[in-house]
Parts: sequence; structure tokens; C-alpha cells
Amino acid sequence: MHHPLLIRKYCDADIETVIDIWFDGWHSIGPGLVHPHSKPEWRERWVSQIVPTHEIAVAEADNAVLGFVTFNPETSELSQLFTGLSEQGRGVGSALINWVKNRCHDGVHLFTLEINCRSRKFYEKHGFRETGLSTNAISGLRTVRYEWRDT
Repeated sequence: MHHPLLIRKYCDADIETVIDIWFDGWHSIGPGLVHPHSKPEWRERWVSQIVPTHEIAVAEADNAVLGFVTFNPETSELSQLFTGLSEQGRGVGSALINWVKNRCHDGVHLFTLEINCRSRKFYEKHGFRETGLSTNAISGLRTVRYEWRDT
């Protein structure tokens, strides 16, 4: 049993755990799903594109990072939300999504893979509604756009 969950600001010491959670989580979406970029390329994207432009929070218990969320305040986009595979369904993602909602009272949007039924149900449970379809420029896979507005 974990001690209480702490949501805190990301720090550079979290990078390896966060990259592992992100990479492993993405590849767990569906059988045989392989991203066109290698893990070192994901790390480079994290350092060069996500950290400089996003607010990032991690969920931690017992001094271990269990998940993370990235939010771009300029575009109101929740760009990444992943929890460790063993943490799915245990409230970590809900705590992280609430962290984002508390920061963006004008609403937030996100894109998730069309084939990712688990995340789609999760976002819908948290009040997000589907607002469009597109194709991810990096993976070439179909994505669903979701939006949440504070009511």
C-alpha cells in the first residue's frame, strides 16, 4: 500500500523515470505497437521540446515517481499523461488530470490515439468530450481530440 500521493513540480532528477514511464506506457497501448522514434529520441524531444514549454507535474508516493502530466499553458494542451503500468486504475492519472484542470479554468484539450480505448474512457470519465479526429504527425496514427471546459 502506497503512502499518500503527492503531486509536485517535475525536476531534472525525475527524467529517467519519466522517460521510462512515457516510453513503456505508449508501447503498452496495443499489441505490436512500435513508435518510429527510439527511446533516446524521446529523451531528446523531452529535453528540447517539452521541458522548455510545458508545466510538468509528477505523482509521487514513497519517494517513487508513479506518473506525470505535461501541460502547455500557451496552447491549453495537455500533451502527455502517463502512469506506470502497475499504477493504472489506482487514482494516479485522476490526481494528475485534476492538477491540470485546477490550472486551466478556460478549458484544456488533448489528443489521444483512436486505438487507445483505455485512455479514451478515462478522459470521458473525467468530463472530456470528443471534438475531432486527426492523424499524429510523428506516428502516423489516427488521433481523437478531446476538450474539457470548466462549467
